[in-house]
Amino acid sequence: MSAGIVAAVALTTGAVTLTANANPAPPATAKPSAKAESTNVVIQWNKMMTGALSTAQAGKMHPTSPPVGARAFAIIHMAMYDAWAAYDSKAVGTQYGADLRRPAAERTDANKQAAISYAAHRVLTDIFPEQKATFDKKLTDLGYSIAYTDNPKAGSAQEIALKAADAVIKDRADDGSNQKADPPYKVPVGYYTPVNPPQEIAKFDKEALKYPDRWAPLKTPDGMVHNFLTPQFATGKPYAVKDTRTYLSPKPPKYGSAEASKAIAEQMKVNANLTERQKAIAEHWQYPGSTSSSIPQEWAAFVSQRDKHTLDEDVKMFFALNLAEGDESVVDWMTKVTHDYGRPITMIRYAMAGKDIRGWAGPGKGTQTIKGETWTPYLKTPAFAAYGSGHTGFTAVAAETLKLYTGSDRYGNTGVIKAGSSKIEPGMPSKEVPLKWDTFSEAAKEVGDSRIYGGAHWKFDHDSADKQGRVLAKDVWKVSQSYFNGTHTKEQQ
Repeated sequence: MSAGIVAAVALTTGAVTLTANANPAPPATAKPSAKAESTNVVIQWNKMMTGALSTAQAGKMHPTSPPVGARAFAIIHMAMYDAWAAYDSKAVGTQYGADLRRPAAERTDANKQAAISYAAHRVLTDIFPEQKATFDKKLTDLGYSIAYTDNPKAGSAQEIALKAADAVIKDRADDGSNQKADPPYKVPVGYYTPVNPPQEIAKFDKEALKYPDRWAPLKTPDGMVHNFLTPQFATGKPYAVKDTRTYLSPKPPKYGSAEASKAIAEQMKVNANLTERQKAIAEHWQYPGSTSSSIPQEWAAFVSQRDKHTLDEDVKMFFALNLAEGDESVVDWMTKVTHDYGRPITMIRYAMAGKDIRGWAGPGKGTQTIKGETWTPYLKTPAFAAYGSGHTGFTAVAAETLKLYTGSDRYGNTGVIKAGSSKIEPGMPSKEVPLKWDTFSEAAKEVGDSRIYGGAHWKFDHDSADKQGRVLAKDVWKVSQSYFNGTHTKEQQ
């Protein structure tokens, strides 16, 4: 796990330390120790996925595309849930239903832990084959044999796990993500073409921007064009809902409209009046080295420790959360590709070209009078359309799902951003920035606001995604409950 991710985890979990259990877990036939239960295998393998995503994108010019991260979390937790469901008296799996159900005598915590671990190992190895040695080590550190990943004993937890995981992997193989392409998740030829030519970040060309409220790729000084990341997720296969199109957000405002002009003025005002706290929050939540779909995982891990979850409870909570996150990745990218809306860096430069304006002048320079065509956001602009905010969508889904699972919006976590920790402005913030989230909704709003502080989004990007994400989360929660209580049928899929 990269240093950046470790720092981010430390900040967002306050006083709670979520470290993997250093001692090997007992074999599947033994009673799990109290220490093994304190940080159960669901959380341990979830953290392995976070680390794998970080390792996979290390050294690349873009962070992991949010839908790629959400897909990975959804698949691993579907597989872990399906493997676990075989040892529950009521729950049904997403692929086999109740067909893998084991006799009551076999429904032990030891078998559940083994099944969950082998299922997680299988999924991680499929998604990140180049990191197999890392996953093998984790499995052996937990006390399990790698040999059983190829030749499990009939009727064993390992065999059940591999059946469950392989079925999930097969189900998602043709989901439209293009995972097996070279490179993975490559955009299919002809899938998406921007209506605007690339805009040089260092030299804005107003005449070249044909459609000011449509997305334009950005070209960096080294000549690299940053094209739209993974647009094919817009038509990807959903995880729980039947038709993602029913969740499409309404059209954003056209350039020149009163609403668009108001949004431009609001974003310029925010940018020109950034406080140390706003800058710190913007930088903190951008998640360098990871992806926005990792944020909800930490919230859920905190809830697990706060509420002293059992293994069964964590399997279900993380499954419900990531089933919703998976569907949000499809809906959010469908919204982005459908509306193809412009980012502040191009729309504000277009609107203010030739004018003197007040704005952030760059690292260490504060707010100055600048040329409108040089307006610069505090954060780097992501390589995909603005509307709606992915950070907001993923965290709104998380807030609503965790609220539904726990029965309350109460979160109760705290954190701190260390003085001098900024990678954008050395020496900033000048003092520690305390963080406190009484509710999941407050945390989600802060994440959404951070993207506005950073200049990556408009306020209506946040508002639309928050509304859409919460509606989706409620519908996915109903589906999750049908799996938990055993009423889900193949006809519902």
